[in-house]
Amino acid sequence: MRAVILALALVFGVAVAGRSDKAAYARGMVEDLDWGIMSTISTASDHVGAPFGNPQSHAEVDGVIYFYVSDMDQSMIDIASNNQVGYTLSNAEKLSSPACGTIPYAGDEESPLCSRLSITGNFLNISGTDEEQTATDALFAKHPAMKNWPADHSWFVGKLDITQLWEINMFGGASHITPDQYYAGTDGDDDGN
Repeated sequence: MRAVILALALVFGVAVAGRSDKAAYARGMVEDLDWGIMSTISTASDHVGAPFGNPQSHAEVDGVIYFYVSDMDQSMIDIASNNQVGYTLSNAEKLSSPACGTIPYAGDEESPLCSRLSITGNFLNISGTDEEQTATDALFAKHPAMKNWPADHSWFVGKLDITQLWEINMFGGASHITPDQYYAGTDGDDDGN
């Protein structure tokens, strides 16, 4: 069955070349995708301590992931108590891959060929730092609507200080990627393990 699925993926244009270098593939996902789900530990009174997932737009500069966020956002309220977050990306976001289900019965959002990346780290407010302007420029270039958001919502720029990455982009199980491998853009392992 695995061979049939892989053959269908190849027939329908799902490129598998380049998937063996997991760190390079992860960097490509962060660069190509526009948003993901940021997960925090909730501080909301009706579900304190429960996981909370919230869509967030991002931009990247040299692999560093930046966000334009508001203190009013529940995720930022949670982060004020515990800045450890998860940020999850999926190629299903693009709505263009047969591996992700754009062709019925050929793929699915949960298929290992529909790549997904879960990034763990600490969320840091970088307001007033040397990197704030570069991050803001990247965010506004990738998400032009942000420039027009209401000024009275306490917007600020933050970044994800990555501690670990977990990726599935092919059959065979998940790969664990170190921050050093991710920022270098290669895991240096040609067999993909």
